[in-house]
Amino acid sequence: MTSRPLLLAACAAVAGLSLAACGDTSGGQAQQTGGEIKEAAGGLVGDESLEREGQKDQVVGGVKETVDDAKDAVKDATN
Repeated sequence: MTSRPLLLAACAAVAGLSLAACGDTSGGQAQQTGGEIKEAAGGLVGDESLEREGQKDQVVGGVKETVDDAKDAVKDATN
């Protein structure tokens, strides 16, 4: 069985490569993508904790995206 630290490192590497390829390396979208990768990796190896962690990251990333969008809308409305 693959060790959790090794699996997390692999997830981080894949997430980083994916985000660098599309040009988004920060913010909520990055956290959502990382969460999707963690959830999938957890499902592949049967690690429910990693799956839940990935789901949590996706939710938190979505909230960050919503907050950033709201900030942008307010900024645009006041200019």
